[in-house]
Amino acid sequence: MSRRVAEFLLLSAFLVLAVLLFRSTASYPESVQGSTAMYVRFLGAALGFLCALELIFSFKKKGESKPSKKMDIAVNPVRFWGLLLLLVIYCAALSKLGFYLASALFLPLSMILLGAKKPLPILLTSGGVLLFVYLVFARLLEVSLPMGTLF
Repeated sequence: MSRRVAEFLLLSAFLVLAVLLFRSTASYPESVQGSTAMYVRFLGAALGFLCALELIFSFKKKGESKPSKKMDIAVNPVRFWGLLLLLVIYCAALSKLGFYLASALFLPLSMILLGAKKPLPILLTSGGVLLFVYLVFARLLEVSLPMGTLF
């Protein structure tokens, strides 16, 4: 698949998503039509506008570019597929381990998989991200994050 075809397919899919997102607000309850529904409509309209704009720009530069080559999906397939597998395992582990424990395992493993070697930056980054999420989402915004069923 060439880069141009992949770009066209991705932008078209996002354009369809924008339309579906915009239309989904019609089924929202009347009590949120002025707030939540308006925000979702804005997101859908903005996504649709930007996708349409990018599609127009890509068609305009169609004649300017040289023939497109085959697209490399991943420079390092082992890292790509490893990270994809790690993400699937992380999603599956969220219900059993909960957000904090699953993330405490996922973050360092993904950093090691992507090439980080020094343990101190790995631990500090993982701890910093988890602390930030806890302070902002759990304390400040009072968002309930998934709790595990294992413990």
